Amino acid sequence: MFRILLSEPIEAAGMAALQGKAEVVISPDPSNETVGRLLRDADALILRTATKVTRAMIAASPRLKVISRTGGGLNNVDIDAATEYGVVVAGVKGPQDRYVAEHAIALIMALSKQLPYLDAQTRKGNFKSRFEYKPMGVEGKTLGLVGFGRIGKIVATVAQVLGMEVLAYDPYLKPEQLQGSGIRLVETPEALLKVADFVSLHVPSTPETEKFINAKRLALMKPGAFLINTARGEIVDEGALVEALKSGRLAGAGLDVLAQEPPDPNSPLMGMQSVILSPHTAGLTREGVALLAKGAAENALAVLESKAPSFSGNWDELKGRIGR
Repeated sequence: MFRILLSEPIEAAGMAALQGKAEVVISPDPSNETVGRLLRDADALILRTATKVTRAMIAASPRLKVISRTGGGLNNVDIDAATEYGVVVAGVKGPQDRYVAEHAIALIMALSKQLPYLDAQTRKGNFKSRFEYKPMGVEGKTLGLVGFGRIGKIVATVAQVLGMEVLAYDPYLKPEQLQGSGIRLVETPEALLKVADFVSLHVPSTPETEKFINAKRLALMKPGAFLINTARGEIVDEGALVEALKSGRLAGAGLDVLAQEPPDPNSPLMGMQSVILSPHTAGLTREGVALLAKGAAENALAVLESKAPSFSGNWDELKGRIGR
């Protein structure tokens, strides 16, 4: 029977998918040291977010055939090393898309309606804050989407229902692909940043997107605009973002992801009233985590049976070697 290691416990739906099909070992903690030690005797790893799988860990695990993520992001795995050692890196895409999109919309609405501020003032007894007229409507406002994949498309659909004008920047799209959608594709991120009232990020973390939103691009943003990030923390230069918020260039930000997770308690972002933070939870709804756990378990079992996973970062390179 195959041995499958869990870096952290997963939802019951995932455990049920594994029942009777593999010996399941749950790491007592998600540290690289502990997971790496147990990985040496495992055929598969079901991986959540707290562990980063390194080349050394993969090289020391001769039985390992698949690393299966409980999500779509694969940036906590050394995919090049995995490919070199014949280890499939799989992920689950789809179940979380709508939930992440909902979270992005929720941040847009909370910022536009100034909900954190009004909540705090009401609790302080300052009911007269209602006459400060801080909230604003979103109808007629421009939403700029950086990245127009599955999640970005859902955000765009909801935003249009709210009466927002939607712009998108995505170098992999052609204008004809958006024909009839009411969404305008722009050629450069700069063109989007200059006119958007809300900028929402929906790109993966890659060397090309690291600090994609930097000081230069933040300076181009429309005065009083808001930045939303439900993608990856590395995409934003947080130091530059703090300065843009302090200067008043930006009116606020909604961040579900940060460059360092958990964040440094002393990070300036932690004390800024114009910033709404959530702990990388956009895709972690009750429904979503169950589907992600089940999908990760099914992907691990599929690869162990020499079948294709639902999504992979290197299956195409390795499929000819699987099962030999």
